[in-house]
Amino acid sequence: MNTKENGKVVTPNVVRWYCNYGIKETGVDFTFHSFRHTHATLLLENGAKGKAIQERLGHSRISTTIDTYSHLTSKTKKETVKIFKDLMKNK
Repeated sequence: MNTKENGKVVTPNVVRWYCNYGIKETGVDFTFHSFRHTHATLLLENGAKGKAIQERLGHSRISTTIDTYSHLTSKTKKETVKIFKDLMKNK
């Protein structure tokens, strides 16, 4: 269980309050789940294994992690093309 510096438990309302504060300060609309999506996507994009990300996010099925929480980025698209090009060069 996570606690704040004052020892009080971090509740969903606390997270919601900080998200709302961040929205007001930055003008960027996001939710707590935005962080989960970003977290999963960045890990996958940088080579983490899907199963490890699944465990980290606490999903019972990897399909939830991959289909819902990870997103295809331009970096990943470019790397995929490069992988295929390199495979074709080596044939």
